[in-house]
Amino acid sequence: MTTMEPLDQSIQRISQWMQSQPLVAPLNTPASEADITALGQAIGRDVPPPLAALLRFSNGLDRYKLFPTGERLLSCAQIERAHTRYVEIARQNEDHDWWRPEWVPFAEQRDGHEGFLIDTGHPVHPVLKYTETDYPRPYAPSTARLLHALAAALHGTQNDPELPFWGRSVSVTDGVIEWS
Repeated sequence: MTTMEPLDQSIQRISQWMQSQPLVAPLNTPASEADITALGQAIGRDVPPPLAALLRFSNGLDRYKLFPTGERLLSCAQIERAHTRYVEIARQNEDHDWWRPEWVPFAEQRDGHEGFLIDTGHPVHPVLKYTETDYPRPYAPSTARLLHALAAALHGTQNDPELPFWGRSVSVTDGVIEWS
C-alpha cells in the first residue's frame, strides 16, 4: 500500500518538477480567489477544495499535456465553458448519465471530449475519466491520489501498480512534455 502525501505537497512537487524543466512556456499564473468564486457561481456550486488548490497552482496549462493520458489543466474560464456545454448537451439529449451538473471537468485533451472531472456530489470528490465513446467512470478515489500519482510519475518514483500512471515515464523534448 502506498503512503499518500497531502494534496498541497503533491502540487508543490509537480510545480518543482515543471520549474526545473526547460519548458517552452512557464506555468500560467494562479487563479485568484475572485476567479475561483466566480467559477463556483457559474457552475452553481462551491468549487471543491481540491480543485481550488489546483487552480491556485495554475489557472490552466494550455500548452502542456501534463497527464500521461494526454490531458492539460483547464482554466477557470475553460472549466465554466465546458461544464455549461456538457450539462446543456445532457439536457438536450435527455441523457443525464452522460453528464451531471455535479460533475466539474478540470483537465481535458485539446481535441475531443476526453478528460478528468471531479464529482462534487460526493464528499471525497472522486475523479472520473470521460471519453468520446464512454460515460464518465471512476478513475481515482480522490484528487489527492491522482496528483500524488502524477507527482510520483514526474519524479520517476511511481512504483505502485495500484496507482494511476504506473509504469509511465516522462521526458521533455524541445520544451514539450512527452510521456512513454
